[in-house]
Amino acid sequence: MDNMFSLDNITFNSDATTKDEALKFIGHFAQEREIVKSEKAFYKGLKKREKEVTTGFKDGIAIPHCKNKTVLNPSVMVVKFTNPIEWESMDGKPVKLAFSLAIPEGENQQHLKVLSTISRALIDDAFTSAILNTNDKEEIYNLIKEKIVMEDN
Repeated sequence: MDNMFSLDNITFNSDATTKDEALKFIGHFAQEREIVKSEKAFYKGLKKREKEVTTGFKDGIAIPHCKNKTVLNPSVMVVKFTNPIEWESMDGKPVKLAFSLAIPEGENQQHLKVLSTISRALIDDAFTSAILNTNDKEEIYNLIKEKIVMEDN
């Protein structure tokens, strides 16, 4: 996952108040970062994935993701929201932070490995609490790198 995640892939959003606005923002952010060719195609892919089953995980975290031909670089992005967002999460809690995955079409193994690595990391309450309770981009980056690198090995 090392090559999929960087400090520049973390952002904060104070505007989104709905899941749809959050997904549009993620699409825009992905295009800005040159992760995808089309923010619209990526947004549509995220939305289609949400219709299958919610990506709202637990404890205020969601993992919106999609495989799409618009993806240029497989990436993990982290978006922290100022406004808690209703996401139809598994535990019913609103989302404060999203790990968003952009995976090129046809890359099944990488997609599943990254999803499971993030899901395993989020089982750790101390880790989840730490990333939710900081508003420092570098601290979020270091917490994730440390945890994911440990999980990946």
